[in-house]
Amino acid sequence: MGHGVTMRTVAERAEVSTKTVSNVINGTGSYSPETEQRVRAAIDELGYRINPFARGLRSRRTDTIALVLPNLCQPFYAELAEQIMRAPQTQGLKVVLHSTHGDARREQAVLSAHPELVDGVIYVPHALGPEDYLSLPVTRPTVVLGERPADATALSLDYVETADEQGARAVVGHLLSRGRRRIAAIGGQTGPRAGARRLRGYRAALAEAGVDYDDSLVISVDDADQWSSGVGAATRLLRQRARFDALFCFNDVVAVGALSVLTRSGVKVPSDVALAGFDDIEAARFASPPLTTVDLRRESIARTAVTLLRSRMGMEDFRNLPGRSESIGYDLRPRASSGAPPSGPG
Repeated sequence: MGHGVTMRTVAERAEVSTKTVSNVINGTGSYSPETEQRVRAAIDELGYRINPFARGLRSRRTDTIALVLPNLCQPFYAELAEQIMRAPQTQGLKVVLHSTHGDARREQAVLSAHPELVDGVIYVPHALGPEDYLSLPVTRPTVVLGERPADATALSLDYVETADEQGARAVVGHLLSRGRRRIAAIGGQTGPRAGARRLRGYRAALAEAGVDYDDSLVISVDDADQWSSGVGAATRLLRQRARFDALFCFNDVVAVGALSVLTRSGVKVPSDVALAGFDDIEAARFASPPLTTVDLRRESIARTAVTLLRSRMGMEDFRNLPGRSESIGYDLRPRASSGAPPSGPG
């Protein structure tokens, strides 16, 4: 049916004014539950299609945002989710967590879900590369956490860029400054993820110090979010009898797994092997020895993402504003695992 049915037709059927129909559809104004029922019944009967993008039509606000993460077993994501929920900017919003388990179809489903379900999305790409998610229609305000691809500039997507490459370059530079020259690396390097950017930073730091890149010292893991990946990769390094005096892990989860293997194998950290991770998860401070790492400033990421999202959610049509990009820096956290002098508490 739906064809040629207008708000006026619905109003006549429900015996109310068009203003009341508009109020019910948009969740504005006041009306009784009976009136709402009559209007909704008329909409269903007549098959009235609500056009969410009709000018001036404010669709019903849900005050809910979706947070789309690869998983919650990686403490970095769990701690980031906490920060997003606790940020003062999030006051008054509900946060729905989606854990996509690195599955491309799940990521796609959440991104293309009905815009009526949530008012905005904060998205950490994992299985989908930019060429995949950029081709999906942007149906509501969306903030992407990670590197902004060149072809995203025309879209109304906002980015919070994390300092993966710069942070990796700094922490590997720190290992080099401790006199280490054979620096092994463990991490996932596939696709457009943070791992690939951290590998670029590792290579840049070596090049800067005039140290040749040695492929045999770089161990790739399938799932860098599992503690066991660090265990497996460090075991492989030791079995290969590779000569290395430092080890850079692309995240702290892998670093703590690797540390347990080194310790069990009688390799002394940091005197035999200086060790560094990335992310500064809470466990890094309590490792033995405490782990040198890179802090991506989760709290700033959270505040910035929600601020960008809210500013778009408040617009009549969020697509009127071209995409924006905010870069969040990093802090190097030298600790005992790389032979750094112990710093004070915190």
